[in-house]
Amino acid sequence: MDITVLSTVIALLVALSVASERFVEIIKGVIPFLNQQNNDPAKEGLRRTLLQVLAVVAGITTAWIASPAIPDAVHVPNTFWAKIALGLLASGGSGFWNSMLTYVNKAKDAKKLEVFPK
Repeated sequence: MDITVLSTVIALLVALSVASERFVEIIKGVIPFLNQQNNDPAKEGLRRTLLQVLAVVAGITTAWIASPAIPDAVHVPNTFWAKIALGLLASGGSGFWNSMLTYVNKAKDAKKLEVFPK
C-alpha cells in the first residue's frame, strides 16, 4: 500500500475517532452515572464496561453515518463489514492513534531515505 493512501486512511480513522468520541461525550453528559467515577469497585467496573461498549457503538454509528462521505480514493469498500471495521478502529482511542501516526511518520521518513541503485 502506498504511504500516501495509508496516511489518508489514518486521517479518515482519526476523524471518525474524534467524531465518535464527541458522540460519547454527549451521551455521558446526558447520563450522569457514566460521567462520574464511582468509589464502589463493582459499580466503577460496570461504568467502565458501559463506556467501552458505548465507544464501540458510537464508532460504528459514526462510521455508518459518514460512509457516504468517504471518498473512493481512500479505498475503503462500502460494505457492512467495512463499516463495522471502521467503527471498531474509530473506537480505539487516542493512544492507538498516536501509535499509528508515529508509525506512518516513521514510514514516511524511511521512504525519504530509500536509495535506489542505478
